[in-house]
Amino acid sequence: MTVRAAFAPSSLLRWVRQTGLRIDDELRRRNGVREYSSDPQCVFRMQPDVARRDVTLADGTVMRRGDKLILIHLWNEHVPEIPPGGPTLVWGRKMACMMARSFQQLAEFLAGNPELDKALAIRADLALATSRHTGQLVRIMQHFGFEDVPETGSISWKQQIHRFGENILGLLLVSAVNPESARLSILWRERSTVMISRTALDRRYGCARRTAECQLEGELHESPAVRHV
Repeated sequence: MTVRAAFAPSSLLRWVRQTGLRIDDELRRRNGVREYSSDPQCVFRMQPDVARRDVTLADGTVMRRGDKLILIHLWNEHVPEIPPGGPTLVWGRKMACMMARSFQQLAEFLAGNPELDKALAIRADLALATSRHTGQLVRIMQHFGFEDVPETGSISWKQQIHRFGENILGLLLVSAVNPESARLSILWRERSTVMISRTALDRRYGCARRTAECQLEGELHESPAVRHV
């Protein structure tokens, strides 16, 4: 079910936007989430964090519980607005370009901040409404060098309550910054974790360059695509 902005009073929409962004700002301050780039094309923020469990990544990087890592968060206000009919090929290409650029900027930021040298990996916690969509997003992240790190074991009821609270905030944020994408199914979205080692990030994105997906910006704004991704 889509939360249609057209049927909601403007005062309610303003309240939703203000409330969602205010809560998000407070949580970011409390958790140490910060911008690593002032570029409006950057679609991620970063947070110093620690590993919750032991993980061995594909390139041989071994992480023990408590080891330092970097957690990245989607910068909702910088995500391109999704067209009313849903994501198009042009939108997808633009988003892919912005993600690649954001990873390059992250690699540059980490290289310029020695206090973060002990961060062994970069983690992203993906949360989408259905397992099918989550699987699609995992495959997209794999295209950028990340690997799926499945959960082991069951989660406690406290974790379930915490995740539901995160889902409520997620719905508020989506309603605030991209109302066309707001759906009540966000309240029951599933989660998946992906990681890339610091070594792999540096090897793949350490040199500031545009990837093959991001040739000329004008190429992203060719004749409108009608096929959805």
